Amino acid sequence: MNRLAIVVFFGVTLAFPIFGNADDSAQQQLMNAKQSSDLTLNEKEPFELDVDFTAQQKLPTQGHLSMKWKSKDEWWRSIELGDFKEIEVRNGGWLYTSRNSDSTPVRVREFLQLIQFGQEAKDLVTDKQQPSTEYGFPVSCLRVKKNHTKETPHVICLNVSHEISSDTWWDLPDSPTRLEFADYFDFDDHRFPRTLQMLENGSRVIKAYVKTLAPSPFNDVLLTKPDGAIERRQCDNWKPPMAVKTPDPPYPPAAGRNGSIGDSIVSMTVLADGSATDFQLIGSASHAMDASTLDTLKKWKFKPATCGSEPVVSDVEVIVSFRLR
Repeated sequence: MNRLAIVVFFGVTLAFPIFGNADDSAQQQLMNAKQSSDLTLNEKEPFELDVDFTAQQKLPTQGHLSMKWKSKDEWWRSIELGDFKEIEVRNGGWLYTSRNSDSTPVRVREFLQLIQFGQEAKDLVTDKQQPSTEYGFPVSCLRVKKNHTKETPHVICLNVSHEISSDTWWDLPDSPTRLEFADYFDFDDHRFPRTLQMLENGSRVIKAYVKTLAPSPFNDVLLTKPDGAIERRQCDNWKPPMAVKTPDPPYPPAAGRNGSIGDSIVSMTVLADGSATDFQLIGSASHAMDASTLDTLKKWKFKPATCGSEPVVSDVEVIVSFRLR
């Protein structure tokens, strides 16, 4: 799921700065730390992963992930959070998604981001390495972003064992998202944290505990497409969609007069021709802000995702944050 974030100050989109590289040794430390935690990198034997987690929705809700992995192109994964259940199957060039809801809850998406923190290590650039402390322990922190992108920089801190201890994002300027990792243990050639958590603006919203990470035989029956599953094309050189026409949602006048702020979160499907469909409001600000967001996003146009040179269907999630200056 590709995530886009915009901040609306009475219709003005906030721009974020780009920055340069750090020294090669710092960048290599970061790459080594992420690759060591990436369970799908250079792993030759099938394994199983079971994780219990708690996610803050309206109330704390219990969840569970079970994953059976054979290779990067052959795996099965089940996630439950309260009454929600989703099964995803990767079989070669196809990803099958079966769920008992029209859309995947935001907390499930965030939980997957949390446990996949070691992936997407390619094309990272770093800058401004500096020492710091976390919970009384020394860490080395680096500003990071993907090369050749305009994404907001985030800060990754490494502990004295050169493991990732935290990753802090400022997708929205007054609401940082922080991922924290602790209690690393050995698995084959990897180091993976037993406890993981996500905090938003200082409050914990997800806490996860790894129950099982162990070699396990893989049953190829799991690769069968589930009944009624959504199909998505996958490939090694997959590139995400890019928004090319993005009018700002207008700040509702009544909301501005009342000093109202909030975040509207919408998931949508970007078709191969660059148009968008299947709009789902998955995070609400207010009725007026949500309506403004949905009406405007239906006018957005995209350069579609591609597998090589072939346009393919993909999904995106857009966060619109209404803020007062």
